[in-house]
Amino acid sequence: MHNRRSNTELALVPIAPINPVAVLSDRGSIAAAIAGLLPVVNEGFVLLRDVFLADRKSRFYLGRIELQRTITQAWEETWVDPHGLPEQELQGFAGARPLLAWGILQQLVLLLQTLTNPEKLKSRYGIVVEKLGSLQRADDIAIEMNNISDYLYTIDSRFSSKDLGKFEEYRLRLLGLLQSIRFTLWGGSSEMEELIERMKEFNRNLQLFTAPDTRDVVQRLVFQLAVKDVGRDTDRTKRLEEAASYEAKQSIDLGERESYDDIAKFVNFGMAIQVADANMSGKKIFRLDDFSFDAPYYLNKHATLARLFDYPTKYQSRLVLVEWVSVGRGAPSTTDAILEALDETKVTWYILHAVKPEKLFLPATIGIIFDESNPGTIGIVFQLPPHIRGNLPTKPVLGRPGHPGGRVVRSPKTIAAQRMPTNLRQLILEREPKGIDLGIRFQLAKRLLDAVYLMHTARFTHGTIRPDTILLFPSTLPPTSNDPNTDPDPDPTTLDYSTPLLTGFHNAPLCTAHTPPPPPTPTWTQPEGLKPILKKPHRPPPQPEPREVLLDCYAHPEYRLNTMAGRRGSLGRGGFSRVYDLYGVGCVLLELGLWETLDRVGGGEVAGRAPVVGAGGVIGGGGVGEEGVWMDVETVRRAARGLDVITGSVYAEVTRMCLSTAPIPGDVLEYERRLAAMLAQIAA
Repeated sequence: MHNRRSNTELALVPIAPINPVAVLSDRGSIAAAIAGLLPVVNEGFVLLRDVFLADRKSRFYLGRIELQRTITQAWEETWVDPHGLPEQELQGFAGARPLLAWGILQQLVLLLQTLTNPEKLKSRYGIVVEKLGSLQRADDIAIEMNNISDYLYTIDSRFSSKDLGKFEEYRLRLLGLLQSIRFTLWGGSSEMEELIERMKEFNRNLQLFTAPDTRDVVQRLVFQLAVKDVGRDTDRTKRLEEAASYEAKQSIDLGERESYDDIAKFVNFGMAIQVADANMSGKKIFRLDDFSFDAPYYLNKHATLARLFDYPTKYQSRLVLVEWVSVGRGAPSTTDAILEALDETKVTWYILHAVKPEKLFLPATIGIIFDESNPGTIGIVFQLPPHIRGNLPTKPVLGRPGHPGGRVVRSPKTIAAQRMPTNLRQLILEREPKGIDLGIRFQLAKRLLDAVYLMHTARFTHGTIRPDTILLFPSTLPPTSNDPNTDPDPDPTTLDYSTPLLTGFHNAPLCTAHTPPPPPTPTWTQPEGLKPILKKPHRPPPQPEPREVLLDCYAHPEYRLNTMAGRRGSLGRGGFSRVYDLYGVGCVLLELGLWETLDRVGGGEVAGRAPVVGAGGVIGGGGVGEEGVWMDVETVRRAARGLDVITGSVYAEVTRMCLSTAPIPGDVLEYERRLAAMLAQIAA
């Protein structure tokens, strides 16, 4: 039997120095080797997972290993196609940054050297290698592991295309070996901690060797893989959430801590969506007299800021956002309609009340408003950013300003002037009509598309993605206190574009004032040979009066035409699908690029066709009809054709792909992930 190197000898084996010339000369071979070894590493991680899967007492370690395996699986799915060949992204990365690609290959080789070293597995990680079945002898397994390990030590920076034949031979042998053995637990908790740390180190090194845009792609895929079994294997999903929470608390690196924390929060959000039910207990029910709805806080007829008294504790108050839920969708409110709206509101409250990553840009709910004295009024109470909601005076205090024990009690008008949000529609039409920096617009577009992709990954659909439901709040002033528990004050002169808030859960349409263009003045010609008997004084034609119209152009045409899809459910039920959200994103991206609202593009064609809102909010005319819907779509598409000269071809292409009404080929999430990756190229 071939003698295996001792641990001391293994420690003394030098890693061959990188030869930059050799690495640069054969970049395609490095990409092929990475694509070949990633599935093998994942197979090894499956063996390690199975060690703890059989022992229910090791649930804590099982979840942590499953988490690391999920991260590695995301790397594999990003870089390796279904046929085991390198994806275009990996080929491009190896071509542009061959030395970093070689570093990744080296990390794969080092990990596989560990997995093919029984002595090291047992002494350092407490893992014993055992054979499966009776077709092979234990000595044969040991010889094969030793031979493969010896070959792995020969892979260095001189690796080239002429080595691929031998590489593939040993790769298949290693894959077969891992499928013919099993690992059993021999050590204690210290060895298990060492094993998990080795897996974390491997994933950490892959991240260090790659570009930020690739890390973003992998992070999105980790979220998707983490919740893929939320409906079938709740226990595994819960283990991943617990493992990510633990790793976030233990990590000393800020970036790594935030990454694990986002995974934990996202899995928690996914589980909340899965189990949400209107009959669940724990809802906070407010009455109307718990709030102060002062006029300066008013946003529109479906949303307002308000001051919530005695919250979170007695004699304290908070500024909150309240959205009034549309009951009956314009029809008279009946008992059934009220109860249906209340049930949907409870489900929305439960989902948005769950802890979730900030990058979703979804507001947290505090409770709902349902007052038996006014049962037709239902509201959702949302929490605002810390510097907006806090630092409000609780009671009037006597004394002069600046005197100890005295302070100025700010009026609602003063508070509103400092803290009122600006929605994207207002930003375009009123606050910044000349436009903002194109780079800021790209960042907003990227964040919006990422947020919608993550919502859909968690099986949540928004339903009303429009510029008027995207809120931007004032940025923060420099802190005036050294107390870390003191929230900074808002700066009303500038907006925070980094953290938009996606609202619009009132389930109400967008209505706006529109003034039709005046009719053309007919020209009158004096008949030849006749003289006017009386010259009439010139009177200008009467100007059309402004009217309120319903802008439904942000909704997908299929949604507008399909009456069965007119009922938006918070869970994507009721006929609302992901592609409808994606169409809304496309409309917002178009407005960001053109810096013009859809009702004004094309000379106001969309607003001119829009149905008029009559008294009491009833839509007059019954809508624009099927022909009008497709005319709106054509107006939007025509406007999108002019994006290239303003934003560049990549942004314009992403916008047009979002606005496409053709069936999406393949998986919608894969489609959205590709769009987000395209947008990241220009938003970096």
